[in-house]
Amino acid sequence: MNSIGDTIRNTRKKQKLTLKEVSTMASISLSFLSEIERDKVNPSLSVLKRIANALGVNFTDLFGEEKRSIVIRKNERKPLVHSEGSRITWYALSHGSGNKMGPIWGVLEKGATSGDVGVGHPEGEEFLFIHTGRLEFILGNERFTLEEGDSIYYDARTPHSYKNIAEGETLLIAVPSPATF
Repeated sequence: MNSIGDTIRNTRKKQKLTLKEVSTMASISLSFLSEIERDKVNPSLSVLKRIANALGVNFTDLFGEEKRSIVIRKNERKPLVHSEGSRITWYALSHGSGNKMGPIWGVLEKGATSGDVGVGHPEGEEFLFIHTGRLEFILGNERFTLEEGDSIYYDARTPHSYKNIAEGETLLIAVPSPATF
């Protein structure tokens, strides 16, 4: 199975796009995209989404296609992204790229952050449910503190970010629609 970097590079080349063209469309530096393609860095989920959008592919296409299953066992969760910089690991809660929703399980280490406000998505809605921990969630100009059992449903086009403010891990379920991974 190809790495994410290999898949991005192969997809880009099949579409006859240059590193510069994709980096511009994804709003990331050319050198950062090059490092991603060579598997030198672990990009954040939002960066991978921007690359997928720039390439015109579904987020899951970057991870390769797997046998579809309607049941995902706890020990079968596939890690999608682990970013050292953000200290967040996302796990797939469904298989396949044809889904209307894309549920994922997030494990946010102490102090983990999605980054600066300003990341919105081109379309859709998102739902977050806090399983354990505490999350500071910024949506546009509003700030919310979400605790165990809380949820938020919002327009994914609105710039947003979040940070784990618990003393330990925060665990959450995120469900974007349409599926972006």
